[in-house]
Amino acid sequence: MMRAEVCDLITVSPEAAGVGTDPAETRRTVFCTLRSIGQQEAYMAFAQGLNPELKVVLAHDFEYEGERLCEINGVRYDILRTYITETDGIELTLQRVQRNAKPVPSEGVG
Repeated sequence: MMRAEVCDLITVSPEAAGVGTDPAETRRTVFCTLRSIGQQEAYMAFAQGLNPELKVVLAHDFEYEGERLCEINGVRYDILRTYITETDGIELTLQRVQRNAKPVPSEGVG
């Protein structure tokens, strides 16, 4: 699978929200290409308790600003991993956010 799409990169700022409210979010919409997760990569991740579903490739690495969440067609994903491509793009490996999970802090991605 490989197709052009748009996605929202999301930064969650818990300190910007008031007491008793949901964390504040900042969204940026970017163009991307969707790719499948390879079979070997999926098995290796599953062995570590992860379940990556797809990859998003941005044309330029500077388009990614350390966001921890990504939303595509109304589905929210955690960004598990980033990888700079040979063409100076960036590949983001995504896992669907669990419904009852707490938001991921917006600090560094590795």
